Amino acid sequence: MVLFALLLVGVVAMNVAVLRANVSVNQLDQEIAHKRALNQLLASELSAKRSAPQVEAAAHRLGLVQAQATDTGYLDLRHP
Repeated sequence: MVLFALLLVGVVAMNVAVLRANVSVNQLDQEIAHKRALNQLLASELSAKRSAPQVEAAAHRLGLVQAQATDTGYLDLRHP
């Protein structure tokens, strides 16, 4: 009878340990899902800020202007 009681206590303890492990795994899964969603949001924001209109607007705010095609040229650096 005592042996049976000890085995029952062992089974209950094992079930409690498994339940705690499952809770920890579920919390980690939720954290992973949250981090992935945050990464997607940040990637989307970065993409939007790197777009040509955003870069052009930022350059304009800094006082930069786009060079005219006729004002550009090339230097030949092969021969000093």
